[in-house]
Formats: sequence, structure tokens, C-alpha cells
Amino acid sequence: MTNKVEIHGLCEPRFEAVKEAFTKNFEEGMEVGASFAVTINGEYVIDIWGGYKDPERSQLWEKDTICNVYSTTKVPTVLCTMMCVDRALLDLDENVAKYWPEFAQNGKENILVRHVLSHTSGLSGIEEIIPSRAWYDWNKITSLLAAQKPWWEPGTKSGYHSATHGFLLGELVRRVSGKSLGTFFKEEIANPLKIDFHIGLAETHVPRVTKLIPDLPIMEYIPLFMGGIFNTVGSSEIVQKEIGNLEKKVMLDYGDEDQFTIIISNGKIKFTTGKIENPDCSFIVSKQRAALMYWIFSSRNDEPDYLSENLKMEGKSEDFDQIKKLFELIATEARRLGTVGIKMLLSGRLRDFSGDREWQAAEMPASNGHGNARSVARIASVIACEGELDGIRIISRETLEQILEEQIFVRDLVMGYPIRWGLGVALPTKERPRPNPRSCFWGGMGGSAITMDLDAKIGIGYVMNKMRSQTRKETAVNLYHSDTRGNRLIKATYESLDLI
Repeated sequence: MTNKVEIHGLCEPRFEAVKEAFTKNFEEGMEVGASFAVTINGEYVIDIWGGYKDPERSQLWEKDTICNVYSTTKVPTVLCTMMCVDRALLDLDENVAKYWPEFAQNGKENILVRHVLSHTSGLSGIEEIIPSRAWYDWNKITSLLAAQKPWWEPGTKSGYHSATHGFLLGELVRRVSGKSLGTFFKEEIANPLKIDFHIGLAETHVPRVTKLIPDLPIMEYIPLFMGGIFNTVGSSEIVQKEIGNLEKKVMLDYGDEDQFTIIISNGKIKFTTGKIENPDCSFIVSKQRAALMYWIFSSRNDEPDYLSENLKMEGKSEDFDQIKKLFELIATEARRLGTVGIKMLLSGRLRDFSGDREWQAAEMPASNGHGNARSVARIASVIACEGELDGIRIISRETLEQILEEQIFVRDLVMGYPIRWGLGVALPTKERPRPNPRSCFWGGMGGSAITMDLDAKIGIGYVMNKMRSQTRKETAVNLYHSDTRGNRLIKATYESLDLI
């Protein structure tokens, strides 16, 4: 079935191929609502939007519709941090503890500011088990990070700091400027440059927000994640003791044909794909809900997850009591014994996909910025235009260009593939090229993207409400963005400019 959509906004004639790619994303059913924008020398050459704000397709995506962009938020957060460097409030080669004395604990005395920016500090997640809503408590999270031991020797490896990046940088900005990261961004960047982007969303903007539409994780990733957890903790003495003589068959059901089975037998746990007859108990969640693997592996302080209306359970209550207790223990042990990637994923889980007001209002500078492609592209243009926009210079060219200096280029412990990290942004590689060397980029969970080209003075932003999970094959063949939709748009932009 073809999904017809009306595309609105500005698109210069030379970029007709970009508009066609944008339309194709809708026609192939990959979009519900989205926006895409490009600036050159700080001026918009593309600013288009289309589709709907809701999965029922009853509310049109408007010009001023905004959306949670997840980790695309990291780029304005990095920009705020570099502005503090530019003002000599922070020094990239100074210890974090100079500005944040409580941080000098548990082997973190020599972590540098540049280590935090480049995801090499060893603090990819929170060690302590906390309820999901604790992530909204700034003092709680920063206190835990200050007390925590690094997961590796700082500066020697990278491990994507999915949620913690914003708290670490935000606390540094707060310590040296006296302003929260959200306030700093608003007063020093958003207001003077008229950028409709928010880190900590005010109530007045809520009517413009489109809620994200979660996507089922790609089936091939679920066995990797679940298998990794069970392989990690299966031989744990504590888990073995809990299993004892337990003999249970557990079904994890996403709906349709996506089912997985956990078999607990003979002191072992086996995870397989497919359906099993007569399970002792089943956990069932709709395809359009958060990943089931996170619902069932909730931390001990998140017991209300099991009572969620989004999660249906079938079976005897006594069976569930045993299984829930085992799952909680497995999650605890996986956080203690697991790889950096497993520990980060389990610690970074958040209850909702940006649906509640607490999430929107909280300042989470790595993950809950709200904007649209227009505002993301304008943030990108600040960097692409080397720190000056509309005659307003917010950071010196010399300081800004330091983000393009390679900090580390290794297989990232969390992402699982090599990332060439600059200061808080990814730099071009053979696998993720850009037409010009003085370029950088990043993106957000579900598909959003931001790209900066300092040679051609190009800023690119892509924002959508339908989240997608890419297969490994898609990720491998998409050169410019792991998400197929964003990759098409960025590629078409470069082709329209004869850059590729």
C-alpha cells in the first residue's frame, strides 16, 4: 500500500532529489511524521516537513512541531561545554576533579575534561541499581557518578556514554558557569540565535510535541542481547543457587511471529527464538511498546514495571513469583559481571519513550532535547560556520575546531564497532565517510541525525517521530547514517551539491 503524504516547506529546486527521497520514506511506510533541513552558510536551502504527529494519523505535523531527538542532544551539550573552554572556565587537559572535587574518588582523580567529552572516561553507565525515575534527579545521578569507579582505565578505550555523557558535561558546565546545562544553552545559544530547541521542556511547549512511536527491536539483536546476559551470568554461583531444581518454560511474546523462549532446566538457562507449546508463563507486550527485554529485566527498585498496563502476563502467580525473582537476580548479576555494553544498556534503561511530563521537563543533556530538523540544522550551522551565525559569535574558531581533533579510534565497547571520536562528535571514516575532511556528525536513538561540514559550511538536521531499528546489513551499507531514512536524505543532499 502506498502512503501518500503532502510535503510542506522550503526546498530549493536544485534539491528536488532530496524532496523525492523524503517523500519516498513516507511512501514506503517508514515515516509517520518527519522534518528535514539543510543550511549553507547559515541560510536554509531546505526546510521541509510532512506527515502526522500521532500514530492514528489524526494530527498533522506542523511547521513548529517538535520532538525528542535523544542523543542528537549531545551536540548542543558539547557546544555548551566548548563555550566554557573558550571562556577559560574549563581546560580540556585539566582534571575533572579540579572543577568537581567530589569526583576525585575511586580512581577518577586523573580523568581529564577531554576524556569525558570523548566517551573515554570509563563512566558509560551507573553501577548502582536505581529506579528509572531516579534519572530525573540531577543531584542523585551526579553524586553516583562522582562516587563510582571507572569501568576501564580512562583515556585508553571508548565506551559510548549514552545517558551519563550529559550529566558529566552538564555538571562541569554548572560548576564553572553557575547555570544548569539547559539554562546555559537557552541563554547563551538558543535565545540569541533564535533556535527552537529545548533541554528541559517548559510546559508552554508541550502542545507542540509529537510523541515518539516506538519500534520493535530488530529480531536479530534480541538473541544477541539476551544471549549475552545469560552467557554472562549462567555460571554465577548466586544464579545457580536460585535456579536450583527449577524447571520452567517461559515465553516472551512481542505479538505476531516474534516470540522467544527461555528454558530453565537441569541448572541451566537456554534462550531460543520461536514459539514453545504449553509455557509455564508468558510475558506479552504489543509491538508498539518498549522492548520487552527491558520490561522483564527491570531492576529491583523498579517493581512497578511488572504492574504496567503495557505488560500482560499469563500463567500461575506462583510461577511468576519464581521467574520474576530469577530475572531480577540475573539483571543484578549482569550489571556486576557483564561487558561494558551490557552494563550500560541495563543501567541506561528509561521507563518511557518520552511520553510523560517528568521526562520532558527534566534536564538530561545527553538524551531528552526537543526540537525539529529546522532547529537541529541551525545548531549544526553554528558549528559548520565556525562559531558565528547571523553576525553573532558565540565561540572562537580556534576553540571550536578542536572538536575535530581525533581523540581515539578503536572499537567502541558499547556500540560494538570502531568509532573515530573527536571531542563529543564522530569524525569521518571509511565506513562513515563525509565529502569533506573537516566534518563531524552524530545521531539519536530511533533515527534522528545531525551533520556539520565546516569546509562547505553545511548544517543538516533530520527529526522524526517513528523510531526504527536497523538490521546489521542496513547499518553496514548505509554510509552516511545508520538509519536508512536519514542516510537517503543526507546522501541526496551531497549528490545535489555534486559533493559525491
